[in-house]
Amino acid sequence: MHCLVIGATGYVGARLVPRLLAAGHDVRVLARDARRVAARPWGAAVQVNVGDVTDPAAVAAACSGVDAVFYLVHMMDATGRDEFRERDLAAAATCARAAGAAGVVRIVYLGGLQPATGPASAHLASRHEVGRAFLESGVPTAVLQAGVVVGTGSASFEMIRHLAASGPLLPLPAAADHLVQPIAIDDVLHHLVACLQLPPRISTVFDVGGPDVLSYREMLTGYAEEAGLPLVGVPVPLPMPRAVAARLVAAMTPVDRHLAGPLLESMAHDLVCRGEPPTPPPPGGPTPYRVAVRRALAGEGAAGSMPADPAGPELVSERIEPVAAPAAELWRVISSVGGRTGWYTLPGVWELRGALDALLGGVGARRTRPERLAPGAALDWWRVEAVDEGRMLRLRAESKLPGVARLEMRAEPDGTGSRYVQRTTFIPDGPAGRLYWYAQLPAHGFVFAVMARTIAGVAERGLSRPC
Repeated sequence: MHCLVIGATGYVGARLVPRLLAAGHDVRVLARDARRVAARPWGAAVQVNVGDVTDPAAVAAACSGVDAVFYLVHMMDATGRDEFRERDLAAAATCARAAGAAGVVRIVYLGGLQPATGPASAHLASRHEVGRAFLESGVPTAVLQAGVVVGTGSASFEMIRHLAASGPLLPLPAAADHLVQPIAIDDVLHHLVACLQLPPRISTVFDVGGPDVLSYREMLTGYAEEAGLPLVGVPVPLPMPRAVAARLVAAMTPVDRHLAGPLLESMAHDLVCRGEPPTPPPPGGPTPYRVAVRRALAGEGAAGSMPADPAGPELVSERIEPVAAPAAELWRVISSVGGRTGWYTLPGVWELRGALDALLGGVGARRTRPERLAPGAALDWWRVEAVDEGRMLRLRAESKLPGVARLEMRAEPDGTGSRYVQRTTFIPDGPAGRLYWYAQLPAHGFVFAVMARTIAGVAERGLSRPC
């Protein structure tokens, strides 16, 4: 069949595309940046349509001439904006109209398991609304509802992986005793591809899950045992506000607090399968949770998955700022950082940090700017690791730190404007590194938040200033 994958560079989509190709299907992808597709091992084997899922013309062109559309997009991101439900529904409606007009015979959408009773969280409600929009579109649709997808790179699984590694004592709220039915990424891919074999008249919701129904507490301890980590869950007798819990998770995992909040909110429900899957189980049967964990730890299973970093988990903080200016203007600001221009944050902060670093024998707050940004060049107290001209700059800190710190800045097109993505990562060197990360997190979070907002504002005004 001729298949369109929307969300092909995401966690599930990047693993689905090679499965479709291996099954003999032709694949087209809709992506905002063709370079991200080209960087994939399968990039040369697919047709790339450049465009955004919110652009009706781009979606219509992508749907033209295809038999099936796999919709793997969810608008929840690290901006902290509350309108992701409206954005989700609008994008789905755009895709549904385009698919109907193009004569698409099958839409496959991956959503989330829904609670049996009570109001769903905003995250789960959005998944339900998008699925309903496709089902009401008139195009035969298979809505697959899954719980926690087990595989390295899945946001919910990354929360589990890093929380388990933060032991040996881990405070757990009462919500951790709610039940969920996790599913291995390979099993998800099996059901997605098999939906192409459904009779044309079938248009409904399917629940997919593994053979185990576990509490979140059991998932954490099960992961810890498979990874050889000491972990004891300590019950928290008092309810914890979502915002506080989200910040704690963000401090201990690579999941931003704006993503962690909705995911944690979904833990207030039992999320287990109440319906049947669309097709027979994978060869050998559904994958048990612990087997899926072992595959993730070993880097086995889905194509493109990677084992856990042998140097320890990478701690991540990411900020995204919408910019009412073209990506080229945003890149001009990003590529000007350092030297006399500075770093667009609070005056004196980096000078103070540099003075402390110099006392420890580090490079201090040197002001060094190369003639051209290239890998290996020194940029103040950073070293350039990678440059994708017009799009991305990644730096590695040369300060004296109990671990490895990196700063990545990206300019991404977004409709008529762009968005600034700022990602800081830290690989701690033992307990001292973890202690450093948690101790400096509030201050660094504030400094880097100011930096992100200022860079976005400077790009919008079309000017740069030292700071």
